[in-house]
Amino acid sequence: MKERALLIIHGFGGDEQEILYLHEHLKHQAMDSYWIRLTGHGEGKQAFAKATYLDWLNDVEQKIIELEQNYQKITCIGFSMGGLLTIQHSHRTSVDQIVLCSTPIQLYNFPVIVTDISQGLFSRDKERLNYYFSSTATPFKACVQFLKLLSLTKKRLKRGLKDELKANMLILQNKRDETTHAKSADYLWKISDCKASLHLYEGGTHQLFLGENKERAVKDLVAFVREKNYSLNSI
Repeated sequence: MKERALLIIHGFGGDEQEILYLHEHLKHQAMDSYWIRLTGHGEGKQAFAKATYLDWLNDVEQKIIELEQNYQKITCIGFSMGGLLTIQHSHRTSVDQIVLCSTPIQLYNFPVIVTDISQGLFSRDKERLNYYFSSTATPFKACVQFLKLLSLTKKRLKRGLKDELKANMLILQNKRDETTHAKSADYLWKISDCKASLHLYEGGTHQLFLGENKERAVKDLVAFVREKNYSLNSI
């Protein structure tokens, strides 16, 4: 049995492209990093509309079970909706570290969205406008499934995290995240009884591992895993 695997879970409507920078960096650090593509993602609108939150929960569970055959411990790293899925599986004995990246508890920072769209229209910045308007093509049924998962996760958080996980939890987010309000990070930190490690970065967007703060985020994540892994092995 190997000591530790790191499992990265991408976000709602995304795919591995939004977490590959992190995955490749972890591999270069000689860490056993894995990622999964959630059901319906990267397969077109029709497949996405048919997927349910139960499919996504099962995707993660099956991958964890697979990793448990070869690893003693697992660090779950969830980006955006992947953070919700991470929380849902944080009760498993093998999961002794979790990293929640841009995890949505409170949705949308409307002042940021309005400012960005206004500036995009004024400067005719097509790239900035497409960043927002491309999301309007998301199937309604898929959005409903996301909201169901969000509601379910909030209920789980109210019941509390396992005590040994609270100090082995890392929260990462950009302050200017337009999709996940920065209050989400503060909420998650308080749920941990203020024991979790929290890093909030100036600027940025929701895509933590594609934007201006990706190097800092990855550096902080690697430091956390290594430090906590040493501490856990010393107990």
